[in-house]
Amino acid sequence: MKSRFVQCCALVCLLAIGLAAAGGCGPSTGHLPKTVPAKGVVTLDGKPVEGAQVVLVPANEGTTGAFGTSNSSGRFSLRAFNEKDGAVPGDYKVQVSKTVEVKLPGGKGSVDGGDPVRFDYGVPARYTGVKTSGLTVTIPDSGISDIQLTLSTK
Repeated sequence: MKSRFVQCCALVCLLAIGLAAAGGCGPSTGHLPKTVPAKGVVTLDGKPVEGAQVVLVPANEGTTGAFGTSNSSGRFSLRAFNEKDGAVPGDYKVQVSKTVEVKLPGGKGSVDGGDPVRFDYGVPARYTGVKTSGLTVTIPDSGISDIQLTLSTK
C-alpha cells in the first residue's frame, strides 16, 4: 500500500512538472514581448533623486508598462517583466513617486512602540500620477539610455 502511494505521488509530481514546463511557468521568457534597454535619470530642481519609483504606463492599450527605482545618482533602469530587463518599445505616460519617512519630535511613540513618524512625498505630488505629471517618454525599437525626467518644485 505504501509503495503504491509513493508511486502515485511520483506520478503526480512528474505530471505537475510537465504541465508547468508546457504552460510557461517558471523562468522562461520565450512568450514575453520584445524589450529593449531603457535607462535614464531623475532630477528635482537640478539635483539627482535617490529612491524615486519611476513607473511607465502605456499611452495606448496592448502594451506592457515598465518600472524602476533610481540610485543615489538619480539613475534608473526600466524593467517590464521580473524575468527580463528593459521596456517594450512604445509611448508612455510617466509617474514618479518617492516616500520619505519623517520622525516626529516628542510624543509617546507609535503603535508599534517606535518613534512617531509620518510619511511625506519626496517629490512634488503632481508627479505621482500619470494624469497630473505631464511627463511622457517614447521607448524606440533600438532602446534608449538618456531618459531625462526633470522635476521641479516650482
